[in-house]
Amino acid sequence: MGFFEEVVNAARACEDAAVKSLVLGWHSSVIVAADGRWGLGCVPDSLKEPHRAREEHTALLLGGSLVRLAELIVSPFPQEFAAATAACAALMPFPDGGFRMDAVLPCARGDKVAVLGYEREALSLMRDWGWKTAVFDDLRRGPDCFPQNEFPAGARSADWVWLTFEAARDRWLPSTADILKEKKGCFLQGPGLPWLRESFAALGVTHLVAPRMTGDAETLRARIAVGGSPWLSPEVEWRIYPGQ
Repeated sequence: MGFFEEVVNAARACEDAAVKSLVLGWHSSVIVAADGRWGLGCVPDSLKEPHRAREEHTALLLGGSLVRLAELIVSPFPQEFAAATAACAALMPFPDGGFRMDAVLPCARGDKVAVLGYEREALSLMRDWGWKTAVFDDLRRGPDCFPQNEFPAGARSADWVWLTFEAARDRWLPSTADILKEKKGCFLQGPGLPWLRESFAALGVTHLVAPRMTGDAETLRARIAVGGSPWLSPEVEWRIYPGQ
């Protein structure tokens, strides 16, 4: 639990604020604080487990502050994890800068890339870039899709690794840290990532992939509320930050 303790302790050191609004969409969550801070969060894949709301969780989320919600990052429940990651992104936002997504195009061209978690838009980019991807996801079928329990073996034989933030919730990120550190590089994709570069670097992450809002916040919130994806939202630009 070392990694999660670091996230919670870092959140507690941030300035707290009341939550003005919280939206849990199909593909992302959005939180807006009373002081204007906002964050996009990670919503677990609904194909892997139903998004059943628990009333006791709902009451807790509606009455929470940014820090109180961020403390739920250790929760196994999708409803709480979605809120917690949005709160973490609001409390510990990424700085200006980073690189456009296509800036990493050459780094793994022709190399084997083990991808944990199926993110259609990200995979389309990787394939356009000429990366040789092997996807580890229990619910997808295809010649390059394999069961998740084969991910450690797949990562060992790959040159690069790409993880969605669900790898933290599923404990794949901390449990495979020794393997990740042996790779040419490891990408960790948001949304919902807090800006804790040193904590991620200690687990073998070399690149952080995070969204940056470039459009109207209210339009983005409305889009996420009706099931929109941050990958396809014109109000969002994805950036890559060196993780080490």
